[in-house]
Parts: sequence; structure tokens; C-alpha cells
Amino acid sequence: MAKAELGILLQDLRGKAGNVVFQGSRDGLVVRPRVKGTNPDTPAQQAVRENFSHAGALWRTFTKQQVQAWRNYAAHVTKHNSVTGKAYHPTPFAAFVGLASKFLQVNPAGTVPTDPPAAPFDGDNLTWTVTPAAGKITFTPSAANSAGCTTEFLLQPLANANRKPSKKAYKSYGFHAFATTTGWDVTVGAGTYAVAVRYVNPATGQETGLETLEVSQVTVSLAKPGKKAA
Repeated sequence: MAKAELGILLQDLRGKAGNVVFQGSRDGLVVRPRVKGTNPDTPAQQAVRENFSHAGALWRTFTKQQVQAWRNYAAHVTKHNSVTGKAYHPTPFAAFVGLASKFLQVNPAGTVPTDPPAAPFDGDNLTWTVTPAAGKITFTPSAANSAGCTTEFLLQPLANANRKPSKKAYKSYGFHAFATTTGWDVTVGAGTYAVAVRYVNPATGQETGLETLEVSQVTVSLAKPGKKAA
């Protein structure tokens, strides 16, 4: 992917040309390869779309005072551009929808908070043991989750054990609030996986950054009918 600063003659260059796409960003012009999009309609993706739709509909009911509260909140949130690494503040709408969507992912039947979080969220500082077995991967923490914190499990199927994981390709495989150090099983199919966790505040939708685990690749083999497991 290429980047360029927009000059006087290229103030708003965007669109497709051959095998590349031009797109404006906060930091200038981004040129990326043109890739044919896919739109798989899995239950998980349906849920994500529904969560975004729900959050967007709720935003449209907000009063000016509520929008201002989210504007104030967003001004103190710092994110980084995935391409350039440059820091920026999200829009009030993006700040709300991001938290609301995460809240609904953890609490599908919950009532979305309309007020911004009153305090930052740092999550937990746990170490993990990852154990593969037939049809599952077990995550075992060094301690229980703290109050107001739950663990999200993220996995990324890999073509083989030598393939390097991509930070953008991890997918959520569920949540669990550990009250003890008893392990939690995540059901998977046969294959090689990169594994990670992050911590989520189930009351607000706040989340920490992705934490790839020390044992980052796990190979899981399932027995086929009439054959022994590898």
C-alpha cells in the first residue's frame, strides 16, 4: 500500500483505477491494491451487522446534550491509523457505535448504555496456558478476572504452522469471566491456529488491545471416522 500527501492539484483524488484504489484519509492519500470483496453471510457476521444497525438507530434518537457528552468523551480517546500509525480522536458517532456494538456482542439481550464511560478501562494483567486437544483449545489463566472484567478469546486459522498471523485476521470465539483458575474450552475444528485474548468491560463495551499469547500457534487434529487421531 502506498501513501502520498495531497497537493493543490490533488485535493480530493479517490476511486478506482485499474488494479488500485485511491482513498483519502486523515493523513493524506492512500493507494491500495484493488481486491474483489466478499460478503459471506455467516451467523456471526449477521450479528455484527445487527449490532451496528441497532447502535446507529439508537444514536439517531440522542439529544444535543447526549451528543455533546459523547463529543467530550471522544476528545479524550486516542486511536492510531492502521496504515500510518498516526494518532487521532474518533468521531462521537464512532466512539458510541464502537462501544455499543461491543456491549451487544457480550450482552446480546442487554440495554445499551447511552452515557459515555465514566472511567478508563485497563483490563487485567494475566498470564495464560493454552492447551490443545481433539476439538478444543483450553485457555487457563494465572488468576481470576477482576470485578467488571471478562476475557474474550480470539483465534486465527493458519494455513500451516509456519504462516505468520495477521493482527487483523483474529476472530472472536466467545467470552468468559473467570472466577477461578479453572480452564475454559473453546471449540474448534481441525487445523492450526494463532491464539490471543483481550479484556472487555461487559458493562460499557470498553476493551483492551489484542494480546497475542506466548504460545501463539496451536495445532489441533481431529480423528476422522474409522481412523485414529494424529
